[in-house]
Amino acid sequence: MRDPPWAATTYTRIQWPGGPSRVGRACHGGGGFPMNRTLQALLAAVSVLLLVAGTALGKAGGVPAIPLNNEQETTGATGGGSGFFSYTIDGDTLCYTLEVTGLTVAPVAAHIHPAPRNVAGPVAVPLATPSGATGSSAGCITAAEGGPMTPAELAAIAADPGDFYVNVHTPTFPGGEVRGQLK
Repeated sequence: MRDPPWAATTYTRIQWPGGPSRVGRACHGGGGFPMNRTLQALLAAVSVLLLVAGTALGKAGGVPAIPLNNEQETTGATGGGSGFFSYTIDGDTLCYTLEVTGLTVAPVAAHIHPAPRNVAGPVAVPLATPSGATGSSAGCITAAEGGPMTPAELAAIAADPGDFYVNVHTPTFPGGEVRGQLK
């Protein structure tokens, strides 16, 4: 059986550390076409771009991930804590993902509060607490359950998310260690 025409001209140079280089015919595992380095680099770049875009959007239809840090806190929190909050609203349900890293200690609470930037507000919606100083939590809260979020609060978040913020509370900073304004 003869090799396809392109197989005769596709070679790969192999350089072993400390050894001679060898030139041999590329193996393509049963057919297809050879991928040159430009195409490989392009596919790798597209893959990374899709991964970053998927992370930034959280779930389909969600807002971009909201950065959390202590510079946005009104409590005077210091340290290197940071994180991301992403959410979607679908009908009467708010689904979210909360990730934190580098907090001073494990968090004790996380909430959505009604207040503009640089102002502290009361708790509106309790969230599941991330699992550690570096950890995450996720969940869905339905306003129709009569649970921790009322239909009016959900409607207000959907109508003007910039009037709300998320923060994560720790024993070191009980008023909040990291915060991010919703978008």
